[in-house]
Amino acid sequence: MIRLLIPESIHEESERIVKQMPVWKGSHRGLAANEVGVLGEVIIRECLRALDVPFVWDNQTSHDLSVDGKRVEIKTKDRTVRPLPHFGCSVPVYNHPHQNVDWYIFVSLLRGKGSEGPRRFSEAFILGVIGRKQLGELGKVWKAGETDEANGTKFWTDCINVSVDQLRPFMAASGYWAKQAGRVDT
Repeated sequence: MIRLLIPESIHEESERIVKQMPVWKGSHRGLAANEVGVLGEVIIRECLRALDVPFVWDNQTSHDLSVDGKRVEIKTKDRTVRPLPHFGCSVPVYNHPHQNVDWYIFVSLLRGKGSEGPRRFSEAFILGVIGRKQLGELGKVWKAGETDEANGTKFWTDCINVSVDQLRPFMAASGYWAKQAGRVDT
C-alpha cells in the first residue's frame, strides 16, 4: 500500500475535470461519486507519469486507461479511516459485464472532517492491483443489503469484493508494465 499526500495540483486538476462532467443517472452518490472517482483517476495518472510508465488515457465508461494494450479500471473509495489489510475493495456487479477490463487498480481517499468537495481528501492510498481473472477467483460476491462482519460495510448494491491483502502491490504492477514497454532494465 502506498500513502500519498494529495498536492494542490492534483486537487486543481480533479476539480477542473469534475466541473465538465455530468452527474450520471442512477448514481448512488451523485456529484460526490464524480469527485471521488476523478480524484482517484488523476492520482493514478500522475503516478504512472512519475514512474515513466507509458499509458493511454482512454476515459471510457468501460475503462479508464490502457497500459501496454491492457484495459485498466480505477476504483476509488472514500474512507474516514486509513485502510487496513482486511478492508474490502469493491467492484459493483452491475459494472462487471460492461467494464470487461484486464486490471483493476484500487485507491482509497482519506476524508477530513467538516470539509466538502474534493479538497476534503488530504491523503490517498494506492492499495494495489488485481487482474479480472483473479478478482473472479478470489472475490466474494455480496448482495445488496448484506453486511460484511469483518469491517461493518453494508452493501448498497451487489459487489465483488477482495481484501487489500489479496492485491498485488501497485509498484510491482507498474514495474511490470514499464518492463513490457521496454522501460526497465532486467
